[in-house]
Amino acid sequence: MVSERYEAGISEPNSLKWTLRFKNHNITILLLVSPVQSFDSIKEELLRALKVRNITHINGQPVPQDPAEIEFGIPIDRNNLEKGWEIMKPPARERSGEKQTLRGRKTIIASPEGSGLKDSHAIAFRFHKPVEGEDDDELGIGFDDPGWDVLISKYDAEDGE
Repeated sequence: MVSERYEAGISEPNSLKWTLRFKNHNITILLLVSPVQSFDSIKEELLRALKVRNITHINGQPVPQDPAEIEFGIPIDRNNLEKGWEIMKPPARERSGEKQTLRGRKTIIASPEGSGLKDSHAIAFRFHKPVEGEDDDELGIGFDDPGWDVLISKYDAEDGE
């Protein structure tokens, strides 16, 4: 029943919510989020989802307690995840909590909609302790970037049928 679902903390599907697919190694977590929900609160939800499933390590990496240790990556090509991922860098204005106008309404820049994501978008995540003063090299290449550990399932047609 609907009331039982709310008591269990499960949110009802809603056309005003988006399903985002968070991927790390062989794990995919689907979260139902508001398009204008902040990425900080999405990171908290992601950690809660991992804890509920008793996931303490992913491919040898311990799951952190602090949501600030989660980094998100977006696909280079949304239609071909095998092309790789790049770190999701929020605009400089986001740090001040500013809002921008998007399609005639104010939206939080550090949100899925404010970052140009769409419903059912895939997002890679990894764990990384933030280091004070850490930055990319002058060209922004990031030679020390550990990369994204995301396995993409492949379904081949069976031969001989």
